[in-house]
Amino acid sequence: MTEQATIDFFSTLRRAVANVHLYPKGHPQGELALDMLTETAGALTAGNDQVVLSMMDNAFYLDRQLLPQASLEYRDVYRLLHGHGLDSISIVGRATTGDLAELAAFLAAEGSDVPAEGTVLLNERPYNRSELLKHAAMSEIRHSYAASLDFLHGVADSMGTEDGGADISDAVWTVEDLLEKVLLQPGASLLLSTLKTHDEYTFYHSINTSLLALTVGQAIGIEHDQLVELGVGALLHDLGKIRVPVEIIQYPGRLDDAMWTEIKRHPHEGAQAILAGSGRGQEIAALVALEHHARYDLGGYPTVARRERLHLYSRITAICDVYDALTTRRAYKRALPPAAALKIIMNGSGSQLDPDLVQIFLSILGIFPAGSLLRLDTGEVAVVVVAGHGEETMEAAVAVTAEGERVPTPEPFELTADRVVDLVLPEEVGLDAASLVESPHLNLN
Repeated sequence: MTEQATIDFFSTLRRAVANVHLYPKGHPQGELALDMLTETAGALTAGNDQVVLSMMDNAFYLDRQLLPQASLEYRDVYRLLHGHGLDSISIVGRATTGDLAELAAFLAAEGSDVPAEGTVLLNERPYNRSELLKHAAMSEIRHSYAASLDFLHGVADSMGTEDGGADISDAVWTVEDLLEKVLLQPGASLLLSTLKTHDEYTFYHSINTSLLALTVGQAIGIEHDQLVELGVGALLHDLGKIRVPVEIIQYPGRLDDAMWTEIKRHPHEGAQAILAGSGRGQEIAALVALEHHARYDLGGYPTVARRERLHLYSRITAICDVYDALTTRRAYKRALPPAAALKIIMNGSGSQLDPDLVQIFLSILGIFPAGSLLRLDTGEVAVVVVAGHGEETMEAAVAVTAEGERVPTPEPFELTADRVVDLVLPEEVGLDAASLVESPHLNLN
């Protein structure tokens, strides 16, 4: 069973529920949606007598395994299921189309319940809370992450109103919640911001940048209230991209002059939207939005007049922005391995990026950050669980044998950098680094 199979199931379930509202029973579109749901349910249970999807604390679990990507990207499905009083869905064997149709009708409020003795069972609760929490060390920070996504969606909606200002009044609360988790769970926060379990788009990127910036700010001794200002600035730094046409943001080739002009507008657009809104620290947040592409040597955009250097928060945000952008896959670009992204950041030190802050950033993430996939001198592929620094050893686990076979339960061991012969992208070996690092048996805390 894989998380992707669960994601496919949620996607078709959402479509089937929507079609109950759109089409009468027996309509070809509704039947097609049910056929697709039946297919994905079959793939989810393939080779198993029963699988259980549990919902708890804004997170999904497949049997006892936390599903990080599904928990973030299918929050609407979570709310739908939770709103109908569900905490688990059990699928027995190969689910029938009839039982899945009953489930879709129930969730669409067009049916009373699903058959008690069918292939789809509701609220059987085979796993108790303590069993699931043992495998959810990151559940609290993930909840804060999801709340931040909701906040940014609200900001985007407010920018579409007549005055066009961004309602950032809840930005401070949102960042304070993130900051609390960074202070209490620094390792989990860093993992969540650096392990890529989703396709890039502005909202995810903004939260990752904010988490990384808070981690850097804490490392250099910034006080709490100023950390909140830094976090708000980093969270809102790309707000102006909401006003750039999506076809330009996602354009797969080289931008022409007109497109590049549109892109270069987003710092100004973001700063103006923040200033037009309301909230504590909005002036500093607007400055970060304006300056995050201006470069350390002031050779970027927009031109910053009458200034010797950028604001500290802008310089921190710029590094975190570049790292997350480089390591996140997009519709038109493959993600770089974390170590390769760090090399690019080092190359930009002193020109694009503040050299002192770059060194601090490198010291935080280590030469091979957690989640890095490394080809070893034995031909095996290992995942970094806890980063090492300098010449220190790192905690890693072999995930793929030299023969290319998956290791069912990777075991942690100490790995030295001299054994690494190459960097590996997740798609090259079919691995999800986030799920690997968050596996219960690799939890080294």
